[in-house]
Amino acid sequence: MKEIGTVKALRGNNAEVEIKRNSACGDCGACHVSKDQSVMLTTAKNSVNAKSGETVEVEMQFANVFVAAFIMYGIPLIAFILGSCVAYYLVDALSIGWDQVLTSFLTGISLTAVTYLVIRNFDRQGRFNSKYQPVIIAVIENIETISTPMEKRMGN
Repeated sequence: MKEIGTVKALRGNNAEVEIKRNSACGDCGACHVSKDQSVMLTTAKNSVNAKSGETVEVEMQFANVFVAAFIMYGIPLIAFILGSCVAYYLVDALSIGWDQVLTSFLTGISLTAVTYLVIRNFDRQGRFNSKYQPVIIAVIENIETISTPMEKRMGN
């Protein structure tokens, strides 16, 4: 998946890149969305030594996008389902007297929140593999010469 963005700041071997948000992005959390929701700020590996203010092409391997989405959406969903089911059957088996449905729902929500906190903590500690980090692959000299895959097929 390739995107065009502008380098906003440099941090060691990485660059903060501002990218216009497209419909395929979703809310995976790999990028920080600005207040106006139309642009995202992401940290990309600066493999081409781009400078602040330059327009760059940023790439993230398509398979890695799916893995990152699974980490951000799939794992918390599994935590919710697992927490809800276990709590539902435990309340019944232990005859605690609590409302079975409400307890299972609250347990699922709680486990989902804990899962998000763990994922966020792992991300901030850099425990996720750097292969999920976008990479700057080119500095773009003339933005007008860039064409989208659809434009290439149409012959523009």
